[in-house]
Amino acid sequence: MAERQPGLTEEIAGLRGGARLLFPVLAALATAIALVAGLAGVHGRLWSVAWWACLAGTLLGCLGLFETVWRPQLRVTPWALIALLDVPSVLLYWLLPAVPAGPVAMILVSAVAAGRFRKQFLTAHLMIVGVAVVGAHIGGTSPLLQLMFVAAVAGVVGVARMLYLRHQEQMIQNDHLRRLMELLPVLKARGVQDVVQAAVRHIVRATGSSKGIVLLLDEQSQTLRPHYLHSEVPLSPATREAIMNATVAVGVGLSGWVAKHGQSIFTNDAMSDPRSVQVPGTPREDESILVVPLMTNGRLYGVLRVDREGKNQYELHDLQLLELMAAHVSDAISRAELEERLARRDALTGVYNRHYLNEWAQRVKDEARQVSVLLIDCRKFKQINDRWGHLTGDWVLQQCARLITSSVRSGDLVVRYGGDEFLVVLADTGRPEAEAIAARIMKRVEAWNAERGPDEPRLYLDIGVDTAPQSEWQQLLDRADERMYACKQA
Repeated sequence: MAERQPGLTEEIAGLRGGARLLFPVLAALATAIALVAGLAGVHGRLWSVAWWACLAGTLLGCLGLFETVWRPQLRVTPWALIALLDVPSVLLYWLLPAVPAGPVAMILVSAVAAGRFRKQFLTAHLMIVGVAVVGAHIGGTSPLLQLMFVAAVAGVVGVARMLYLRHQEQMIQNDHLRRLMELLPVLKARGVQDVVQAAVRHIVRATGSSKGIVLLLDEQSQTLRPHYLHSEVPLSPATREAIMNATVAVGVGLSGWVAKHGQSIFTNDAMSDPRSVQVPGTPREDESILVVPLMTNGRLYGVLRVDREGKNQYELHDLQLLELMAAHVSDAISRAELEERLARRDALTGVYNRHYLNEWAQRVKDEARQVSVLLIDCRKFKQINDRWGHLTGDWVLQQCARLITSSVRSGDLVVRYGGDEFLVVLADTGRPEAEAIAARIMKRVEAWNAERGPDEPRLYLDIGVDTAPQSEWQQLLDRADERMYACKQA
């Protein structure tokens, strides 16, 4: 067996481990140097000079070990650590301005702050250094020594910051590459619905978001319709239903703005964003939101949105990762859509065919989640063919499929079940909601009939509705068939 090469994850972990070990090693070296320097130059002032020098180095060594070993377990904030590092150094600088231990300690702390912490923590440390310099000047320290001290701090901060930013950039690039490589196998799912569901679940976890949703574009009505929602935190049934039933016009709200302009949105305070529109039925709360277009070859398929609770939760590299992932998701949707048109779609109506329905039922046969079905029959369809001809009959079937598809949710499954029969599969849907969708279909059919002239065909539907666990799939179809024929006879 060939020896396994270390993966990218192991390499990143090795870099992090090396960086963490480097700090206590340097701190221990500083301790030794401080000790030797103190003992070599003191002669009769052992207590006043060497003791303080050794104390400064020893403190840095102990704090280095603390930073590496104990802080991750104790969850100490950078503010507390900076205070712990700075206070002894400032006191040492003020009490013994003639001893180099204080300035050396502050220079080392500057290197730590520039190479370990974010910008705001480094700024706080530099302000403390400024206070220390002013206090030492008032105490009578030589201006030349102070100038040398300030120059040393500036140089150390500049070099450490440059190395830190370069290291952070490399780490982010490596992390993006790793997460992208984890996404690619997920996108090999077959079918638009499977691709979208798998991608959203992975992207929510990869970006550390609380929830994510894909809205697909209805090109005819120029609206975005929710296709799939995944949440890492439990959502109430009312909130989930409100989100999934909310259609968004292109140009309206954050998602509509992205669809209209084809550009991403990065907002860390969604409630204050003038483009934001509250979804009716959802709670008003502080959110940080990223929205990116799903677009390939100039065609917009929809938008992908992720969010976290609270303000200022995302950084720019999170948006860059999401855009990178969205580009591959768009390509996968394009491929899946083409495959569906060729193999899984009915050539006449454009909805799914029986072959795809059988594949879907085989995949979910062991799942226990609730599912509802609508079995729809076009009543007296043979009379339409006999009176107006088969071309008109085909057109009526196409209109029927369009009316059904526009009445259900984007993630629902619409299938041409037979010659003049259609089946709608409503996953995670109870009986009352399924009956409401059936009523919506009938209402749209009535509106379509009202637009027909006196010598044009009408469309009349019989709908059988039933609900059961997916494990009872065949029994569910049989009961829906019975209800449909009962509706026809009534």
